[in-house]
Amino acid sequence: MPRNRTLPTSLPWHPKAISLTFGLLQWCLAFCLHAETVVTLPQWSELVMELPPALVVKIQVERSSGKAAESRLLPFPDTLQPRPDDTLYHLRVETRLKWFLSSKSWLGELWLQPDLTALQRTRLKSGRSRNYKIYRYARDKVYRVRQSPADEQKNVPPDSWPLENKRIYAFPPGLASRCIQVSDPYALLMILPQQAFEQNETLCIFNKQTVYEVTLQRQGVQDLEVSYRIDGKNIRTTVKAEKIAILPRPIPLDTGWKPEPFELLGMEGDVVLLRDKDRHLPLQFEGKVPGFGKAKLRLTQVRLRPAPSPH
Repeated sequence: MPRNRTLPTSLPWHPKAISLTFGLLQWCLAFCLHAETVVTLPQWSELVMELPPALVVKIQVERSSGKAAESRLLPFPDTLQPRPDDTLYHLRVETRLKWFLSSKSWLGELWLQPDLTALQRTRLKSGRSRNYKIYRYARDKVYRVRQSPADEQKNVPPDSWPLENKRIYAFPPGLASRCIQVSDPYALLMILPQQAFEQNETLCIFNKQTVYEVTLQRQGVQDLEVSYRIDGKNIRTTVKAEKIAILPRPIPLDTGWKPEPFELLGMEGDVVLLRDKDRHLPLQFEGKVPGFGKAKLRLTQVRLRPAPSPH
């Protein structure tokens, strides 16, 4: 029989005061946990996720430094600038979509800090039309630069393409009071493999024009059949998979404002992740792919990170 937990009757507290106190305690606890969120490199260095034959996603992540990123980060006013000896993480996400007569690919890169603060994301789009976008994070805004090639520049590096336009996306008023930092959709690929996060972890994430509150909600465990290669070894079995819902909700900017759809790995809106309960490997992403419909992106290849050499 469950134990009843009650406040001592000797405490002459009013019910509203008790409710307010518990609310403050919960807020403080959530604030402290969120403020201390620091991620480490996952055990893997590369993942391949596939929805044959339409969608293939390759994810790579490595440790880097502020010095290595310095020449890559745009020097706009008030942008977040790491020190040369700061540890950074560098993610590369290559997405290839082929459906009927349509063929597109996106190469995204993200520089971020271990506390998930995003510094800069780039996206190179290929297909019938090509463009290169840079999202540079500042303290209260994001600078977005878009470049497109002229006809004679198809084989020229994208950062040398002519500037098509530049926009500034200001964060919603009062955002600092509800967000410790602003991160990026790709940063979810860093926190999801971590051994533990809160039952309902919430991050503030800038998408393309809008800041979203994205909640990672644990929804139990289920059996899942998997088939993938890990460092050349075939794995085909049934595992206990933890279900984690990725629930984005836009933070309103002003009246009449309409947010763009939240995107992650070619999917829009709510996404469900199934990850290995013990190894914390992302096994399957499930969501809606525009122009395709509901899709399940399954893990097919894993490259493990080399073990650190003993000192």
